[in-house]
Amino acid sequence: MRVLFQSALFGRLAGTRLLSTTHDSLTKSVLAAAISSKLPTKAQVPQPRGKFTSPSVFLQTIGRGCDKFSPKFKSWDQLFSASGEVMKHELGIGPKPRKWILMWTNKFRLGIDPYFIPTSKKHEIKRVDRLARMKRRGRT
Repeated sequence: MRVLFQSALFGRLAGTRLLSTTHDSLTKSVLAAAISSKLPTKAQVPQPRGKFTSPSVFLQTIGRGCDKFSPKFKSWDQLFSASGEVMKHELGIGPKPRKWILMWTNKFRLGIDPYFIPTSKKHEIKRVDRLARMKRRGRT
């Protein structure tokens, strides 16, 4: 920290007694700010709006098979307060739907209503072909 105060910004004051007391108080405030900035902030639970009044409607609207996880979310608050770790370990939701749900809950917090985004047919066909190829080779 001493090197920081001997830089060009504080060059002339580096040897004075005033800087050492300022240095101590500044160091404490910088450390306190650094520690407080690393603490995770709790995400706010938005109020239901429009047709999105329950977790099942929300999950059905975002698609990608997320509606099958609606029984795992008992309330609106649980859907929006569940972290990725909670969804993974306690609710048993896989990585792709978990990321999809977290993305849409975050967008809803920002004021964007969810809508259905279909998957590309090209990728779906490739997946079916790959599974058929694996089956022919006896890997499944």
